[in-house]
Amino acid sequence: METVSRPVDSRVKLSQRYFNPLTLAVYDLALFGFIDKYAWGCPTERVLRHYRDHLSANHLEVGVGSGYLLDHSTFPGKEPRLALMDLSESCLQKTSRRLTRYHPQCYRRNILQPIEIDAPGFDSIAVNYVMHCVPGHFELKGEAFGHLSQLLNEDGVLFGSTVLSVGVEKDMFTRLCMSSLNKAGVFCNEEDCATALHDVLRRYFNRVEMEIVGCVALFACRDRKTEAE
Repeated sequence: METVSRPVDSRVKLSQRYFNPLTLAVYDLALFGFIDKYAWGCPTERVLRHYRDHLSANHLEVGVGSGYLLDHSTFPGKEPRLALMDLSESCLQKTSRRLTRYHPQCYRRNILQPIEIDAPGFDSIAVNYVMHCVPGHFELKGEAFGHLSQLLNEDGVLFGSTVLSVGVEKDMFTRLCMSSLNKAGVFCNEEDCATALHDVLRRYFNRVEMEIVGCVALFACRDRKTEAE
């Protein structure tokens, strides 16, 4: 496993401490079995459909969680290339074990900083349920999309999902869940809205597709901008 060497923001560390072997043991049941549908209003089946529609045989998974989405999807090729990137060593270990059949390469990196890996580019990069955990508003944390775009091949797609807080419908249960997660430091999405997300994605890509399902933004970006643009 290649690991990060630069210092990490204290707020990022706070969020990361919740992703440990104990919480990861119930992660699938809690998030994909209950919270997705009843708190965020976006059933797991919808997230999976979006995921499968954009997955390639040359793929980088960012913010791997438990590896649920990858484990419940099928690569379009017989011998896919899979790389996993996360700041949490626990997440990388759990997901790499779960997906050992693909012999994944693991990178421990902070996506808020420029990313250097000695490897070819990717045809698809997934960033699912990551950005709502990243500190700051999209003007700042959106730089992560720029860092990741540098790892994408010319015709590749960067896609994912994130939970929004502003401009989406929230019932009492949704508000309770979101407030609790933000207070605990797991979430940092109190200022996150669809417009800000779309604007920051357009900063790095010429083609951006986005759909709001419940509180969740599903996005897919193509045609990475060059420095000249």
